[in-house]
Amino acid sequence: MAVRAFLPQELALSVFFTALVEAGLLGLVIVAGQNRAKVVAHEAEVKEEIPIAVKPIMDDLPLLKLGSKKVKAKLPDMWAKQAPVQRFQETSAPSPKAAKTPDALPTSPLAKADAQAPPPDAAIAKEVDQPLTDAAPKVEANLPTEGAADGVKEGTETDPLKARAANLYRAKLLAWFQARFQAPSNLPCDVVHGLSASASISVGADRTITSATMGRASNNSDFDARVKTALDNFVGQQLPPPPPLYPDLSPGSSLQPSFSGKTAPCADSSPAPAPAPAPAPAPAPAPAPAPSPESSP
Repeated sequence: MAVRAFLPQELALSVFFTALVEAGLLGLVIVAGQNRAKVVAHEAEVKEEIPIAVKPIMDDLPLLKLGSKKVKAKLPDMWAKQAPVQRFQETSAPSPKAAKTPDALPTSPLAKADAQAPPPDAAIAKEVDQPLTDAAPKVEANLPTEGAADGVKEGTETDPLKARAANLYRAKLLAWFQARFQAPSNLPCDVVHGLSASASISVGADRTITSATMGRASNNSDFDARVKTALDNFVGQQLPPPPPLYPDLSPGSSLQPSFSGKTAPCADSSPAPAPAPAPAPAPAPAPAPAPSPESSP
C-alpha cells in the first residue's frame, strides 16, 4: 500500500496560498498602472558669471635701511684661520743725525736704495726667512644689523617688501596729482612739452589735503594758471588709501608733486605750407590771315 507524502488538506492549503500570492501581485500591478506619477527633472540653476576687471596698480616706497647681509652662522673667532704675521727684517740707513762714535755703528745690514719702508706698526725681526706671498682670507664682519645690503644709511624700513610697497604707494599718489591736471592745449608743441612746475601739498591724518601752494613755477602764464586752478581744487579732497597688505602706510604730512606738459595736447607750431603758384594762362590762338584779292574769282 502506497503512502502519500502530503495530505489532501496540505495540498489544498498550498493551492490556496499560491492563489493568494498571485492575486496580491496582480493587485499591485493594477494599482501601479492606475497611479502613473511622473518624475519631472529640474535643471540646476546656473549662476551667471559676472566678470570683474582687475587693474594692477603700481605703487612707490621709503628708503630701505642699510644692514649687513644675512650669512650663515660662522665658527667662533678662535676657530677661524688666522693670517700669518708679516714681519720685516731690521735694516739700517744712513742718517745725518747719527752719532759719530764707534759705538753708534749699526749692527743690522744696510737697506737697499729702492727698498720701501715698512709700515709704522709692522713687526720687526733681526732676520726673516722669506717674505709671505699669501695670507688668510679677510674675515668678513658679521654685523647683527637689521636691513639690506643694498639699502642706504638714511633708510628706516627693514622689510624690503614693505619698503617697496611704500615706495610704489608714493608714486601712485604723485600720479594721482598729475592725472587731475590739464595743461593748456592752445600752446605750441615745442613750448608746452618743455614746461613743468612743482607744488607743496599738506596732508592731514585722514589723507585729506589741507593746503596746496605752488613751488617752482614754469614762467608761462597760461601753464601756471592751470596749475594754480588744479591746486585750489585739490584742497578738501582725500588721497587714495594705502595697499591692503600694508594699511599702516601713510602718505606723510607733505608731498611735492610735479606737473608736466610733456604729454599734453598742443597746437602744431610748424608753419603752414605756402600755396602752390597758379599756372600761367595759355596764350590766345593767333587770328587766321585774311584772303588776298588775287585769290578771289
